[in-house]
Amino acid sequence: MKRVAFLALLTLVAATGASASSGRTLRGNGVTLSLSAGWYGLVGPGGFQAADFPLPRRARSSANLVRVPRGHVHLIVWNYGPWVPDLPGFHRPARAPLALGRRNLIRGGFEGFPGDDRYARLDARLGGEMLEVVADLGPKPFAPSLLRKVNAVLATLRVLPPRVVRPRNGRLAADGVGVRLLPGWSGWMEIPADRYGARLVLRASRGGLHVVLLEYAESYGSGRRLALPVVLTRRNVLRRPPLPFARLVFSSGGRSFDLTATARSPRDLHEANRLLATLTVTPRPWTFRCCNLVLRLPGTWRAALRPRLYPVIKLRGPGVLVVLTELRPGEHASGRILRQAGRRFRVEVTPASARTAADAVLATLSAKPHS
Repeated sequence: MKRVAFLALLTLVAATGASASSGRTLRGNGVTLSLSAGWYGLVGPGGFQAADFPLPRRARSSANLVRVPRGHVHLIVWNYGPWVPDLPGFHRPARAPLALGRRNLIRGGFEGFPGDDRYARLDARLGGEMLEVVADLGPKPFAPSLLRKVNAVLATLRVLPPRVVRPRNGRLAADGVGVRLLPGWSGWMEIPADRYGARLVLRASRGGLHVVLLEYAESYGSGRRLALPVVLTRRNVLRRPPLPFARLVFSSGGRSFDLTATARSPRDLHEANRLLATLTVTPRPWTFRCCNLVLRLPGTWRAALRPRLYPVIKLRGPGVLVVLTELRPGEHASGRILRQAGRRFRVEVTPASARTAADAVLATLSAKPHS
């Protein structure tokens, strides 16, 4: 799947109930769709669905569970978030209204969906968002009237515009992230209308050089944890059409970022790194999840995991190391033991004088029983 594979938890604005009846407008993940008479809709992870027959509640997070009766249609729209240069298929912006034609018909089936149905599919960059539109046209044979039926509703699709932040006194900043625009650089920041996958996007350019920094809506310590300034090298360069680009996914200050920059030459990387040298990030608390447990960590802390059924977790903060070791049933241990949900964790804090800081983090521990 596309970047949605690691867009952490999605914030949804869902219609009340399993299906929204005719005359309603669906809104989810920064996109809206108006339902015609006799149409029903659902808002779920990553996008929404509409059909000219009632949709079951279980389809909210699994569109492939819907069975389309002959002569009916099922429309699915997934939003992969603000456009970034590293994804093929979205380089050319589209204009509203979107429409599906014969050229969009898929030969064969659509992975995970009923094999006897006919499908149409379209990738579109609309209003700065990357959308995938799929129409299940029901059992074969195909009838052109089904596309017209889908397009009548698809024509109402709208992308909610982001809030745009412009530079002030040569500095571009919002929500704790900022850069100094060096001579010859221009740029802006976008704050999505619904922060379903991205908190913000910073876009800066200098001639034909473009730098895009996207901050994910949630941080789980994904990507390499890097101290600022971050530096792009030739190892980060991917040669894909239409232009080669450098890409780096990293975390800093408890926040996760996806960085891309055009890389036509070593000079491009040099100029991009000069800009990135001015990047500032205000630390923000983040959530560590693993092994049926959750910890809320300050932005200045990082976590390392030795994965196994009974894990060992190392938490490092300024001047403190906390080792959290889960004990096996019947295993004896001395020292401080935390008990939660039938599980036991041995706690070691170094130095001992940092216990107050460690306790503030350990108080956020929430564990569930082993399944």
